[in-house]
Amino acid sequence: MKITVVTDRAGRIVGTAHHVRSRNPAMGDGGPVAGPGQSVHVIDLPSELESVKDAGEFHRRLKPHVPSR
Repeated sequence: MKITVVTDRAGRIVGTAHHVRSRNPAMGDGGPVAGPGQSVHVIDLPSELESVKDAGEFHRRLKPHVPSR
């Protein structure tokens, strides 16, 4: 599963979103937009993280899988 991860200048995760491709290619793809000093990364979510419900735990366990700027 692809997810979009938004990080701040310090590399902290500030948000995530499930990356979904449009069924209609003419519509394009949507997703989070980075603000000033933020970066957007589209990554493959490790399968062991798919069932994590707590956001804090999810971000902590996701951090090693997010590329640095």
